[in-house]
Amino acid sequence: MSIGQVIHDYRKVNRLTQGELAKRLPMDRTTLAKVESGSRELPPALEPVLARMCWKFALKIADERTDGFISNILDDLPNLDLHPAALKDVLLKEINELEQALGGLVMAKHIDPEKRRESAERVWQEMRDVMEKAIVLQGVLEEEFGIDRKRMIEKHEAEVKRGER
Repeated sequence: MSIGQVIHDYRKVNRLTQGELAKRLPMDRTTLAKVESGSRELPPALEPVLARMCWKFALKIADERTDGFISNILDDLPNLDLHPAALKDVLLKEINELEQALGGLVMAKHIDPEKRRESAERVWQEMRDVMEKAIVLQGVLEEEFGIDRKRMIEKHEAEVKRGER
């Protein structure tokens, strides 16, 4: 799904006209219409504004700009249950699988290199599963509880700098 389609869907769910959303971004309504239809790319300067509006925008922009390094799991799993309790269970399952993979990680240099690679690849896959589900759960928590993402990021960074995390 393109960023234009995500914008269109967001606008419809929130019962906004193109003009209303264009004012919030801020951009011209005709430009927004072209972005939604896919005939024009979203101006890069508007990405942060859009990302602050909705975690789904942030995820889609990250997916497109990182060429899938930060993937949009909502595209891959469109039927993912976004209820916080369901996501909590999924994330705990993924964390358990990562823990098992880490326990089996072969680091010793004297072990067959192919076995070491397979072990590392399993850990990589499990880490990605955890990260993808965790990012979605963060967004759902922001939405569900009115959490200000920017404030939380600043708070987290400050705690890291102080050595509290």
